[in-house]
Amino acid sequence: MVVRKDIDNTSAVLTVTVTREEIKPKIDAELKKFRSRAAIRGFRQGQAPMDFVKKLYGNSIFSETLNELLSNRLYDYLRESKLDVLGQPLPTEDQRSFSFKVNDLEPEYAVNYEVGFVAPFDIKGLDKKEKYERLTVSNLDELAEEDLNYARKRMGARSSSETDIQENDILRIASKELDGSADAAVKEGGWATTITILLKDTVDEQLKAQLLTMKKGDTLRFNARQLENQEKEDMYRKYILNLEANDDREVGDWFEGTIEEVSRVQDAELNEEFFNGYFGEGRVSNREEAMGELKKGILGFYDVRSNALLMRSFQERLLEQNPIELPEKFLKRWLKTTSETKLDDEQIDREYPAFADNLRWSLLRDKIKAMFALEVSDEDLRQAYSVRVRNYFQADLPDNVIESSVERLMQNEKDVADTRRDLETDKIFEAVREQVTIKDKAVPSDEFHKIIDEITKKSQAEQNRADALQAVAEDK
Repeated sequence: MVVRKDIDNTSAVLTVTVTREEIKPKIDAELKKFRSRAAIRGFRQGQAPMDFVKKLYGNSIFSETLNELLSNRLYDYLRESKLDVLGQPLPTEDQRSFSFKVNDLEPEYAVNYEVGFVAPFDIKGLDKKEKYERLTVSNLDELAEEDLNYARKRMGARSSSETDIQENDILRIASKELDGSADAAVKEGGWATTITILLKDTVDEQLKAQLLTMKKGDTLRFNARQLENQEKEDMYRKYILNLEANDDREVGDWFEGTIEEVSRVQDAELNEEFFNGYFGEGRVSNREEAMGELKKGILGFYDVRSNALLMRSFQERLLEQNPIELPEKFLKRWLKTTSETKLDDEQIDREYPAFADNLRWSLLRDKIKAMFALEVSDEDLRQAYSVRVRNYFQADLPDNVIESSVERLMQNEKDVADTRRDLETDKIFEAVREQVTIKDKAVPSDEFHKIIDEITKKSQAEQNRADALQAVAEDK
């Protein structure tokens, strides 16, 4: 028998009762089964007296049988009642313990379980009255032109200059540490290295202007920290000073250097050789087609990020419009009880809001999946892995090679689970997108990236707050 007593809209106490008349026949049956297969010292298998078996093992068999009956009865009730249970049922804090004396059964055994659940709800906010902005880039032509210039430099011929220096040149400067300042002598035993820089990345405009008046073989004095914008000290020491990671010597900022090489890349001509080499054989034959291909790639890059921002907007608004009530007191107790790392009350209170938002979004995801019958099939998974393999090799591969690669990748259960969830998110995104109104808003690419960076930092901070509690929830 199970009796339900609601505490509030999201939690209840279920009293599960097993009577002596119900449990005794099951205990007797278990004892007989145990006796028949038990090898007890001093007796042939299956011939030990029942009283002896009961004395040795009766109480533990009683405990296991009772717990099994209680558990089955509880979960049968939960299935039949179709409660959307959160976490796992917990015995109430005032639940008394039993003695489990097989020769002295009580008339009945009642256990009070506290359960947390979500009341039935309908999703609000999935209609055409809901309007969203989707960011796109306004300077597509400019970005494509930059990419084309980069491609021409990448495919261009490299040469050396003896007579002048230009802004896009790469300089190699044989450098020796000075003894403290720009006017000091070369430091005896100081650090000596060859520093390589791209002139246009030089931070100090005065130094850049000076270099533009020089040529190979000329000597100058400079502050190495003004060569490039290396914000982190370890990056400055590695990429400018060429010091090993375990080299902790102190090195000053001022150096004297001799320009020993000026490398220059001549932009590739926009001809058949360039088009075939960069875009692939026969895909592009002129500048207009090249710009079109580059724009496709740029749009693909920004589309992924635009959709990610839009998905976050969906999530934030749907959470706002559907404030699903959760059994906070029960969930906090459940998290503390089931945590293997023994979360304390202070940590749970601090991180619970982010955990609750994650849980609410999971409930909304499940509701959307059910509403639109969304499912990630095994074929969807295999197709996603096939695309991943093709993109990785960037070549036409035989079907058997792709198939074997997919089989190997899908041996990783965690990666398969992550991929399935990503595909599920894509399906949810498309389902929501169909229900609401979307209007594109074009912004410059630098503003676009600034928005992305801010959202990414915010998302990471939120996720960090929820991770500890989320790990407990996902393990249960």
